[in-house]
Amino acid sequence: MHPAAGGAEKHLHRIFGRIVSMGHRVVLLTTMFKGASEREVVDGIQVVRCGGDLLFQLTVARMVGKLDREFRFDVVYEDLNKLPLFTPCLSKKPVLVQMHHLWRGSIFAEAPFPVAFGVWAFERAIPLFYRKQRFVVVSPSTRDELAGIGVGADRIDVVYNGSDPVEKAETPSAAAPYFLWLSRVHRYKGIWVALRAFEIFSKKHAEVKLVVAGGGPLLPKLPAWLKAHGLSGRVEIAGFVSPEKKHELMAGAVALLQTSYKEGWGLTVVEAAQLDTPSIASDVPGLRDSVLDGRTGILFPVGDAAACSAAMEKVYADRGLRDSLARSANEYAKTFSWDDAASKTLALLEQAIASCGGAGAK
Repeated sequence: MHPAAGGAEKHLHRIFGRIVSMGHRVVLLTTMFKGASEREVVDGIQVVRCGGDLLFQLTVARMVGKLDREFRFDVVYEDLNKLPLFTPCLSKKPVLVQMHHLWRGSIFAEAPFPVAFGVWAFERAIPLFYRKQRFVVVSPSTRDELAGIGVGADRIDVVYNGSDPVEKAETPSAAAPYFLWLSRVHRYKGIWVALRAFEIFSKKHAEVKLVVAGGGPLLPKLPAWLKAHGLSGRVEIAGFVSPEKKHELMAGAVALLQTSYKEGWGLTVVEAAQLDTPSIASDVPGLRDSVLDGRTGILFPVGDAAACSAAMEKVYADRGLRDSLARSANEYAKTFSWDDAASKTLALLEQAIASCGGAGAK
């Protein structure tokens, strides 16, 4: 429900809403936002909101013991997103750690140096503070990244994201062809890569547009950039869109552009695939698992606008290739299930409890 919620929050909601429906009690400690209640139940999950994003590590340190005394947890599930919360130091209960991706050096392209260095340094400390805990990640490439910083591969399990059913939307047959970029408009999401790639592509294809959908801090800077590059009439800035509009845009696009420098998985890739739309994506951990290069989409070297443009040209010019990618992408998307992901996550939680001599999850 947080206005800045993204894929990681959607993942947590889908997984633990189902775990609640299996008969277990779930308490979520998260941050406050304007207009929110300090406590409420959302799809069976008891949500406790306290503090803000900046000092959330301190909030967790202050609140975990209090909440444990109130709810008597069997297990703590840490959603490690950017900064570790060091829960093994805060609770004697078993801990399972969820990770979507590591930032590593890419954080320096997104945040000011002091902040970026802090995130980088905290990531390097993960193996020191999580010596025995098991990790659950959403892709094999993220597993390899985590093992690369010193977490034992035998303590890392892969549980893929699920896929929400998407109803196919009708698209006007006479609509002008367009590529779709859909994400939060942050630097690390690669918005400038997508725009530069389209600038190259559009020199040959004046009939094609780019639609940019999503909100974020860089959104107000786009009109000036487009004007300076002569693309004001060629790029549509849709801003934040409803789920229905998002699916309509996905269904009508030539392809989805996923140009992130860092991604845990890429939920939009799978959503687009369900609508028979292939993706052109950065060859980075996570995306190289959700997009099978040459089968369900095309991968290009991260940050390489010329290579991205070449992939756009390839998909646009060859309708047979586009249809083949779309069919394979749709079939691949059908293999992912939130029910399966929730069941596997619950099994890992129960294993964590059993390994510490617990009697079983409540």
